[in-house]
Amino acid sequence: MSETCTVVNRINRVVKCTWDGKHHEIEPLASKLCTEEVANQFKRWNPQMGSLDPQTGIMTFLVGIKEKGDPCEPLEEILIDPTTGKPHIEVWNRARLTGARPSEIKAGDNGLYSEQMWKRGQSTDLNFDGR
Repeated sequence: MSETCTVVNRINRVVKCTWDGKHHEIEPLASKLCTEEVANQFKRWNPQMGSLDPQTGIMTFLVGIKEKGDPCEPLEEILIDPTTGKPHIEVWNRARLTGARPSEIKAGDNGLYSEQMWKRGQSTDLNFDGR
C-alpha cells in the first residue's frame, strides 16, 4: 500500500499530471491528498520554467509536497529572462550557464509527413522479388 501525501498547488492556475493512465488535477492555490507516486508525478510534470540552476541542480516546482518539506507558499508562475525580456521557454536558467546564448523558438518543419505526401504515390504491391 502506498503512503499518502498532501500536494499543494503554488500558482493561480490548475496544475495537471498523468499517472498510470489517469489524469489528475489540483485547483489554483489548493491542496490535494494523493498517493506518493501521484505526488511525485505532479512535481515532475510541473517545474518552473527558467528555475533550474545548472551549477547546483536546484529547481523550483509549481507544486510542493508537505510531507517532504517542500516550499508550499504561493509562487509567481512566470519567470522573465533578463536577456530577452520574455518568459523562459525552457527549464534551464541560462543566466547561470557560462557563454550560453538565449533560447529561441524556431518554426517547425510542418508538413514533413503530411497526409497528401504519404498517400500519394505509394505502391501497395507486395511483390518484392521484382517479377
